[in-house]
Amino acid sequence: MNIAAVEKTNLETGLRHALAANQFVLHYQPQLDIERNKTVGVEALVRWAHPELGLLQPAQFIPLAEDTGLIVPIGEWVIKTACSQVRAWQDAGLSSLRLAVNLSAAHFRDPGFVAIVKRILLETQLDPSFLQLEVTENLLIQDTERTMTTLKALKDIGIQLALDDFGTGYSCLGYLKHLPVNTLKIDRSFVNNVTTHPEDAALAKAIIAMAQSLRLRVSVEGVETEGQLAFFADQHCEEIQGYHFSRPLPEEECAKFLQQSRPPRAYGRIAAEHTMLLVDDEVNILNALKRLFRKEGYQILTADNGLAGLELLATHQVGVIISDQRMPEMTGVEFLRRVKELYPETLRIVLSGYADIQTITDAINEGAIYKFLAKPWEDDQLREQVREAFHRYELKQENIRLEHEVNRANRELQNINRDLQRRVAENTEDLGHNITVLQVSQEVLENLPIAVIGIDEDGLIVLANRQAESLFVGGDGESLLGYDMHARLPAALTECLGNTTGVTFGTVLADDRHVKVIWRRMGETCKSRGHILMISPIDGE
Repeated sequence: MNIAAVEKTNLETGLRHALAANQFVLHYQPQLDIERNKTVGVEALVRWAHPELGLLQPAQFIPLAEDTGLIVPIGEWVIKTACSQVRAWQDAGLSSLRLAVNLSAAHFRDPGFVAIVKRILLETQLDPSFLQLEVTENLLIQDTERTMTTLKALKDIGIQLALDDFGTGYSCLGYLKHLPVNTLKIDRSFVNNVTTHPEDAALAKAIIAMAQSLRLRVSVEGVETEGQLAFFADQHCEEIQGYHFSRPLPEEECAKFLQQSRPPRAYGRIAAEHTMLLVDDEVNILNALKRLFRKEGYQILTADNGLAGLELLATHQVGVIISDQRMPEMTGVEFLRRVKELYPETLRIVLSGYADIQTITDAINEGAIYKFLAKPWEDDQLREQVREAFHRYELKQENIRLEHEVNRANRELQNINRDLQRRVAENTEDLGHNITVLQVSQEVLENLPIAVIGIDEDGLIVLANRQAESLFVGGDGESLLGYDMHARLPAALTECLGNTTGVTFGTVLADDRHVKVIWRRMGETCKSRGHILMISPIDGE
């Protein structure tokens, strides 16, 4: 205990001088856009070049920095140094490169942190949209209100925000929909066994589905195998980072890595027709089976144990699996039970000279095994069984394809219905608005102190307000509407309509009333056609 206390004290003393002594360095771990097969970002990771202990990883000193409060100036140094570096890389031609930096809870306790970030962005001339700050769920239970305020302030600047290590700490899904984050990062603890353990795969799929339903980008940390990459590509995750793609690199090595061109590539499970997997720990059995099926035109994969078989299944789409029962580490039934959970579309056959009848029976009853065949086998019988298995597999694949087509058609129909409902609602709203405008216009027209008459291109009266009716309705009391203008209006008014331009003139009606007439041809500034007359009595007449 004394030794540990002394070591901690010495480490703390050294940590207090490390920043001033320029002992911190940054490594950058590239991040891959799966769909484009392109490096789109780097995560800045701090290292301590200790003069005596060598290069220390974050886990060796970051907890101590948080306890002593030194994490705030260290974090400021990391953000500024990394922003300067990424801006330099952008100026060198990597224009779309994004920078990710982890934040500590201590940064959210610093009231001046947002101002610090603004100043750094201004000094380094890095566009805020290329900076992604990563926070963990545990921050939410440490002064939630202040954390949310700080996150929203950072978001308003234009900075991207990511929720890091999701699912490993305090998880409150109710907060997730309110967090102003753009990306959800899946922790490496959910990645390690996704290709071999159905429970881990189910958890990863659930997290991905939830993030995608909330319209969040999904980034995956700790991807170390081709199978893991294929799994997350099949789940339509956007980005990965991990040792399979690249380890964290010093500045110069990272610059060389970023400049490498990457040809287009499709990630995910390789799909080839009539692919079968043979799993047996005896090499001579595998060779005999390969000779038997090679002439059948199958694509043949082989593995000498269940775990190796699961790795192959993670990268290849397999139709039929033939597995031995007695194998080290994992029996055939255990292997095929996992396969059923991970890849239920496969047809799974046990081929063994040893069998626990009860175990095999249970596995068949629960659907983990399609058939059990005994060693030694008859070639013709085994070939026929495999042909039948591939036929069933193809039928299942066709059913899956048809189901996807039906689901796609249903989604398109739902989108069409939603669009139709939206348009009906918009048209109904527009119609209601137009009716209101028409009613107001009609009310205004009826109460104008002058007579207004509308005449269409055929000479019919299609509009007449109250003043017009009182001015020209004869003894018969019939309305002007619908009548030919020559039958209801004085010749002095109808003759002017032959003119091609608007006219303002005075005239005398049959009852010796003097009126002023203004007429205009419609169509120059509106869609209507015809003429409009506006008639008002001349004062004093």
